[in-house]
Amino acid sequence: MPLLESATHEPPSILTESDAGEVADLYARCTDYFMLQDGEPATLADAIELFRDVPEEKSAVDQVVMGWQDENGLIAVAAILRDYPSDGVWYLGFMIVDAAARGRGIGRSIYDTIERWAVDGGAQEIRLAVLEVNGAAERFWRSLGYRELRRVGPDTFKARSHHRVELCRLLGGNLPA
Repeated sequence: MPLLESATHEPPSILTESDAGEVADLYARCTDYFMLQDGEPATLADAIELFRDVPEEKSAVDQVVMGWQDENGLIAVAAILRDYPSDGVWYLGFMIVDAAARGRGIGRSIYDTIERWAVDGGAQEIRLAVLEVNGAAERFWRSLGYRELRRVGPDTFKARSHHRVELCRLLGGNLPA
């Protein structure tokens, strides 16, 4: 089955920390991103941190980590935090697609699934942040109707420091001005 069909038709799995090894394997195939963000490849500890890294006022139970697979294993993950920074606003804290699968519409299909799930769960808005240096990611999110909310940082990611562009999208077809 081609990757696009798998990502489009197979529902995501809800991942737990026990899936960190599979997440680490995916991260190893996404070295380009981690070199950009951190200046070094991701580790198993980074995969474990995906399940634990939530703002102080929230807990890990407020976050859902979803995974998409094909016949070869995990091809994408996304972590979304409910009701942050306020009720009805959900934060897509991380989403990554296997480097070999990019450019085939999989990211857009995955996002559509996330958005439908968020709307069904009561989300009225989704926010996310991209690294200022990651122009491709910013273009992707803007193509989905996201608008700039603000610029934040710099924040330190291992060996690198970055400003981030926080983007938002009101759900239900309404976009912020």
